[in-house]
Amino acid sequence: MYENLSKLISGLRCVKLHLNSFAYYLIPHLWFRKLGKGCAFVSPIRFSYTFRDIQVGEKCVFGVGVFLNCSSDSYIKIGNSVSMNDYTYVSSIYGIEFGDNTRIGEFVSIRDNDHKFADPNLAIHKQGFCGSKILIGKDVWIGRGVYIGKGVTIGDGAIIGANSVVTKPIPPFAVAVGSPAKVIKYRSSSQADNWNSETQLEVL
Repeated sequence: MYENLSKLISGLRCVKLHLNSFAYYLIPHLWFRKLGKGCAFVSPIRFSYTFRDIQVGEKCVFGVGVFLNCSSDSYIKIGNSVSMNDYTYVSSIYGIEFGDNTRIGEFVSIRDNDHKFADPNLAIHKQGFCGSKILIGKDVWIGRGVYIGKGVTIGDGAIIGANSVVTKPIPPFAVAVGSPAKVIKYRSSSQADNWNSETQLEVL
């Protein structure tokens, strides 16, 4: 009995997933500049605006409560087979890119901008923004609760541990953790040999 109920609920969930996806494919340019084949949406994505430059590759998966915020003169580019888990928040004023096969955990915040706050006599929300592009490479794994700030580049194959705060570049195939995130090792000794000690000190 429980097995049959489980199959029924799974089937209903699959139907819901396809209905969510169908809605975006039916009117793709309202929300996406480009939407590749085979993408799946567990629940509707939240957008700040319509008709923005948001480009999505093929076979991407979006979890519950994903938020994509893109200004009129910016962009968000998502490669093929990228997954954004529940409550991922992406805010782009300058530009954010995700390489193929990247995995993003729950409650991740990726923002290429900060509020300006230099003038103590002016309300912060009136001082505008500062920032620069974020580039996230291919086959990157970003753990739950990570924050990635303006101007960050994360190299191909890197891993960012849960709850880390990334404010500086992370080399390819590095494992970085902490607040602020620091490289603690590389995924193999041969990859570590490609980076001399001076380079590693810069990213720490």
